[in-house]
Amino acid sequence: MSSFGWDPASHKKNTARRPLATFSVIALVCMSALSSQARADDQLLQFEQVAPRSTVGEITAGSRKSEAERSAEASAIAPTAVVQSVRESLALPAPGNTVEDVLVFERLPVARVGTPDISSDVAPATAVAVSAPVMQVSVPQSAPGGAIAAARIAGKGEVPEADLREMFLSMVDAAAGRSPAVAGALAQYAASKADVSEAKGQRYPQLDISARGLSREFGSTAAPGTGDPSLTLGITTTLFDWGRVRKTIESRTHLADAADSAVQAQLESSAYDVTSNMVELAKQRIVVETSQRYVDRMAELVKMLEGIVAVDSGRVSELTQARARLLQSEASRSTADSKARDIEINLRRMVGDRALPSLPGSQYWEVRQPELSWLLAESLHHPTVQQAKASARSADTQADAVRSALRPQVNWVVSKSTGEDIYGRESAWQTGLTLSWSAFRGGSGRAAEQAARQRAHAGWMGAEQQIQDLEYRIRAANQDARSLADRADLYRGLSLESDKIRSAFYEQWYHLGRRTLLDVLSSESEHYNNQIGEVSSRFDSYQAVVRQYASSGTLVRWLSAGK
Repeated sequence: MSSFGWDPASHKKNTARRPLATFSVIALVCMSALSSQARADDQLLQFEQVAPRSTVGEITAGSRKSEAERSAEASAIAPTAVVQSVRESLALPAPGNTVEDVLVFERLPVARVGTPDISSDVAPATAVAVSAPVMQVSVPQSAPGGAIAAARIAGKGEVPEADLREMFLSMVDAAAGRSPAVAGALAQYAASKADVSEAKGQRYPQLDISARGLSREFGSTAAPGTGDPSLTLGITTTLFDWGRVRKTIESRTHLADAADSAVQAQLESSAYDVTSNMVELAKQRIVVETSQRYVDRMAELVKMLEGIVAVDSGRVSELTQARARLLQSEASRSTADSKARDIEINLRRMVGDRALPSLPGSQYWEVRQPELSWLLAESLHHPTVQQAKASARSADTQADAVRSALRPQVNWVVSKSTGEDIYGRESAWQTGLTLSWSAFRGGSGRAAEQAARQRAHAGWMGAEQQIQDLEYRIRAANQDARSLADRADLYRGLSLESDKIRSAFYEQWYHLGRRTLLDVLSSESEHYNNQIGEVSSRFDSYQAVVRQYASSGTLVRWLSAGK
């Protein structure tokens, strides 16, 4: 070290550190400038792919434009034109062209309302040189957006309730006219009416006629000669029987009422079977239509990927995934179509060869929710309840008739015989009162009365059980109708949102490469499931409304309203 304090070794170390410090300062200044520029710039970084037919010179000249010119051009571009330019720029070149694809970055204004829902944090990929010959690939249109989806979901408009009732009633009439169950119930009712007439006939004088042919007596005390043929007439009129005939007539009248209620119940059951099957058929046909759109979409993606795989064999796995989803969609469509055909066969069984009506193509029906209190009040008069009550009344009255038959009975008898006695004299007319009494039958009469009483009690308990079952059935159907309608509305909103999602996923996968094909397929499947969920929930709510009317015994009345 010199006297001036200068150290050569230390000077050498400091000289070596100066370049490193200089580079650090420069790096910090550049980073600060870049970060301040990024913070000051509030615009989104979007990119546009230059068409392959453009020349490198044109691209270079375009990149030398001033910042002011680029800003003016960017502000003049509408948000929808940005996406359209991206789509047009992806058009593949004709065979034989080997121009490299070059990505030019521009800063465009922030997208306003109306810009498709595409993630704004998409970063541009590095430029990839494409030198291999390519084939022309048909590019499918992107998935329909919000307005189209809303129109598709809305179907063909709301179907008026009057039109629905008229359509259902025509099929219900056809089914009732050829139903063996309804015909059997009508035969039972006719038999019950005949039983009433038979009981009423017991109130009138009963005429008995008997005849006797030639006869001969045998034995030691037998009279000589033969007996002449004779005819005997007997007229018996019941004068007093403790109300046995009257109670028998009442009992059989109640049985006729029960048979009439059975006919009404069978008509209600037939009407419910036909109406519910028609609602289910309309549901399955819309499900088939929705499934067909899903199959068409999957087939479109498969066709596009087949063209892509012909150029880029590395994307075979995507084609395999798309084909698998296509097969799944076809299976779903086949299942729905099979269910629709099964329902058609069932309807044919009920209505015969009559042509099925043209069901509405819309899933939105004007089926109003009935008042719960009114339904519960009407359920007390349900045909099955009336049938059980009438049968119980008949059993009660029959027990009284059996009890009356055990008591003495007074009859007025008039008789006449045309035969002659041994003196050749014809018998005179005879008339008088007779008393008949079944004094002892070994307890069979009392047992018959007790059996009738117990059957009556069982009938009343059956009516009470019917009332309880119908009440809770109506309440459950009312709750199902409300909850299913609300769920269908939720599925409708979800379908609209999932339609936007699948559209955005398709755009991001095909145009920007920020989504995988699995994301696209999953979004398509989710959108399809949401549509099926809406259709199923909405038609199940219609079924619940029909079930309410059927449970209250007013379905035929509702269908016939306004007739």
